[in-house]
Amino acid sequence: MIRFLLFTISAVYVFSFISCSGSKKATATSVQEPSTNITGIPKVNREFRAAWVATVANINWPSKPGLSTEQQQKEAITLLDFLQAHNFNAVIFQVRPQADALYKSELEPWSYYLSGTQGKAPEPFYDPLQFWIDAAHARGLELHVWLNPYRAHHVSGGPVTETSVVKRKPEMVVHLKEGYWWFDPSLKATQDHGVNVVMDIVKRYDIDGVHFDDYFYPYASYNKNEDFPDSVSWKQYRQQGGKLSRGDWRRQSVNTFIERLYDEIKKEKKQVKFGLSPFGIWRPGYPESVQGFDQYEELYADAKLWLNKGWIDYFSPQLYWPTNRYAQSFPVLLGWWNSENTMKRHLWPGISVGRDTSAANTTEIMNEIMITRGMMPQSSGVVHWSISSVTKNPALSKALIEGPYKQPALVPASSWLDAVAPAAPSVNLTPATETVTLEWSHTDEKDVFKWVVYYKYGNNWRYKILNQQDKILVLKMQEGKLRLNAVAVSAVDRSGNESIKAEPSLNHVLIQPRSSWQAATAKPYKQHTPVRITVHHEGGKVLADTANAATRLKNVQTWSMGPDRKWADIPYHYLIAPDGTVYEGRDPLTVGETNTEYDPTGHLLISFLGNYEEQPFTPQLQEVLTKLIAHFCIKYKISPETISTHRDHSTKTTCPGKNIYPYFQNGFIKGEVKKVLKNNK
Repeated sequence: MIRFLLFTISAVYVFSFISCSGSKKATATSVQEPSTNITGIPKVNREFRAAWVATVANINWPSKPGLSTEQQQKEAITLLDFLQAHNFNAVIFQVRPQADALYKSELEPWSYYLSGTQGKAPEPFYDPLQFWIDAAHARGLELHVWLNPYRAHHVSGGPVTETSVVKRKPEMVVHLKEGYWWFDPSLKATQDHGVNVVMDIVKRYDIDGVHFDDYFYPYASYNKNEDFPDSVSWKQYRQQGGKLSRGDWRRQSVNTFIERLYDEIKKEKKQVKFGLSPFGIWRPGYPESVQGFDQYEELYADAKLWLNKGWIDYFSPQLYWPTNRYAQSFPVLLGWWNSENTMKRHLWPGISVGRDTSAANTTEIMNEIMITRGMMPQSSGVVHWSISSVTKNPALSKALIEGPYKQPALVPASSWLDAVAPAAPSVNLTPATETVTLEWSHTDEKDVFKWVVYYKYGNNWRYKILNQQDKILVLKMQEGKLRLNAVAVSAVDRSGNESIKAEPSLNHVLIQPRSSWQAATAKPYKQHTPVRITVHHEGGKVLADTANAATRLKNVQTWSMGPDRKWADIPYHYLIAPDGTVYEGRDPLTVGETNTEYDPTGHLLISFLGNYEEQPFTPQLQEVLTKLIAHFCIKYKISPETISTHRDHSTKTTCPGKNIYPYFQNGFIKGEVKKVLKNNK
């Protein structure tokens, strides 16, 4: 159904015709059904832009134990505001640094890093994880919970209290000689507890991802370079007939845990991504030039297997080396990991080349981001270690927002989790004096995580990414000399799938009322019903875009109603200024007046201000005229076949000028009007 509405909004009349499915409320607003034939709209940028927020040892947040609830929340908001302002789209927040919790848990104690006492809840009470989720989502950021799966107690984590798993589950942990306590990964009880902790979070919180870093079996230095003390469980395995070597047995324990956890997460909430950030080198010699630490042999982490098997949704190897370091080159290692990504999961490397603020470090980070874009154009992205490396480096943060992060980006879609895009939104469009307001809704709000609003000034498309709760946007009708001529809105789900774009017709022209040019009261004159549309140009002097059209109109009316002319009003029903502004002239139900022999009764007269024998008939003016004529064709049920010009009805004039008339003579304007009418059926 087509509805064409004449809006009267304060001091301006607004013409709009919009393809609708029905009115949402009894106002001058219509619901726009989605169009499936949109062309020329660019794709929104896709890139994972994340930063780690470490809570262990109070590295990033909170700045120290024992801060008040208000102070903790203020620090969190500062970090999240920074990420939003710099067009990040995800935060990886450490919620379990040492078998403790930065959230309300029945399984593990409140973290020492919050209060300074393990097991003590925040005062006044709040749930830090819920606070971070709400604040992150309000800023368009995904929130991934970061847990250490096996670290039971950190040396910076205060004394071991009675609330600690070290005391409550001593059969599951071992003591390391540097003061750490570690879960024995080979024990089924360890795996069960770890899965229960993760799934408790997945079930109770609206998170976007679960994340592990590189701590599986501990680094040897944690035990004074001695072997991990799991002799009891190793002996039990052998006594039960186990045949694997000790290294393979340890790796199998971790592998079993990773696979099981991935499956458990997907059974509960398929859209929650599981990410891993292992040490950046799998083994020395892979690829051939690479040297360094062997996580396969020393951490018993077969990270290549997890990637090969697709037991993760995104993979963030810690590639904390520059591009030109031969033995650990960033692009060389990234290329190798990419070659192992046989299941085509997201490969978003962790990057960090130093804590200093040198120009060289900034350049290196910029280069590494661009390298990831070049190597993985379908799913680029990085994770910054850590958030402080950006917040405390003004040169780097400035380079990011002025360079690769200048435009916002959606997180790349995870098609293996969900390949079904949400339905398109329904869009309400309400024009006003100098703006247009877009409002939208959706049939399934739960299937929407973000919205993308596309808009076009002149020939340049732009877009805004908005959050789930944002359902309104006001756009200017004009920026400089460029007019808003197209808009579209899409819905994006939690897996990154984007809907068809709903494109409300922006085929409307704002018409300034007679009061805007201080029109005198018209004299009574004979009435008519418009049955055809005729175009003129006012003539006289050439008018620049910046000419005062209101003054010109007032002068024309004064002359027309003067003693030597004695007309009833300004001659034309609507007049178009050189800058494209449309002004209301004579009442369209009153017959116009011309200076030639033809009778204008039944003609709706549209005239251009200026002399179009000389000044150009610009594409913008063509567009304004086309939309205006199309509106009147609908409003008065006028056939586009009636479209003509003054000179078609008179032998005494060359109006409209030579720069306008060819567009009518060759049928161009008529054809463009027909296109508009067809698109709005």
